[in-house]
Amino acid sequence: MKLLLRELCVFCLGAALSIQAALGCDVSDDSNFARAAALAKSTNRPLLLAFLGTDWSISSLKLDREVFDQTDFADNSKYDFVLCKLHFYQTRQRSPEIVRQNEELATKYKVQEFPTVIVLSPDGRELGRLGYIPGGVKAFAAAATALVGTAGR
Repeated sequence: MKLLLRELCVFCLGAALSIQAALGCDVSDDSNFARAAALAKSTNRPLLLAFLGTDWSISSLKLDREVFDQTDFADNSKYDFVLCKLHFYQTRQRSPEIVRQNEELATKYKVQEFPTVIVLSPDGRELGRLGYIPGGVKAFAAAATALVGTAGR
């Protein structure tokens, strides 16, 4: 009986952890542009507006995995950006609000290829654009920082 109870507890713990991980992924999958823009402005940090075709564009997938998903990139003491990831999925359903937000932003910024990362000043001015850059976090962050530096904050 103790063994059965122990196995049930382990199963329940595993199920709870897997549900939590799945919920975490879905919650942070697309960013809220209005919230990200407000954060960039209030903290006086550049906004990286990343248009990603994660499930159909190899370069988008590589950029997301090699740069944006890395803990080094999230370290604000090294790389002082606000990131807003906008996914354009072909194989996953999205809420109509997210689809509308992403499409409106792609039209506004005339995005024609994926990935496109638009670097915006804290007040919303476009400073430049980047795509996939081989070399991981350091190479991508150096290119984004150079755009911010040449355009000024």
